[in-house]
Amino acid sequence: MLVFLTALAALVLSLYASAAILVVRRNITRRLVEVEQAYKAVKRQLTVIGSSLARALESVEAENAIRLLARRRRRRYIVFFVVSDGGVIEPNSVEEAILRAVERLGGQLTVALGSIRLVYYHPEKKAGIIAATHDTKYLVLAAMGLVRRIGESRVVLVPVKTTGTVRRAKKSIGLPLRELR
Repeated sequence: MLVFLTALAALVLSLYASAAILVVRRNITRRLVEVEQAYKAVKRQLTVIGSSLARALESVEAENAIRLLARRRRRRYIVFFVVSDGGVIEPNSVEEAILRAVERLGGQLTVALGSIRLVYYHPEKKAGIIAATHDTKYLVLAAMGLVRRIGESRVVLVPVKTTGTVRRAKKSIGLPLRELR
């Protein structure tokens, strides 16, 4: 009988252990489900935070671009001489050649944002003044080096000076004081 009781006790203990293992497994499974749900919730929140951050960065970049566009563009006046093999060159053709060269080098947007225009041209002296913004000044200077023909004449545009006022630019060409206005 003692053997029977011992076997029964062992069976009860093994059933108890099996039941405890089942309870532990159930608890682990339930806890895994809870952790998985928490993980999915955190993942959704991180997705929302990530998209919000992306929108905020786009907004900051847009604000910087608007700030760059809105700031006052300082004017620069480039004094240049035209060396040509032909006769008189018309002001319109000089301006058109420079604008075409700038467009070829920097694109139409550069021409538009640069406000590039011929301010003054003296056909007898073959000297001129071209206006540009301070950020496109070097592009205009480079483009002037690309101009090789104006109309039928072979030409070279030689930049001499860059100033901040038209009066100083005209003075550097050597115009009389009465023409400086």
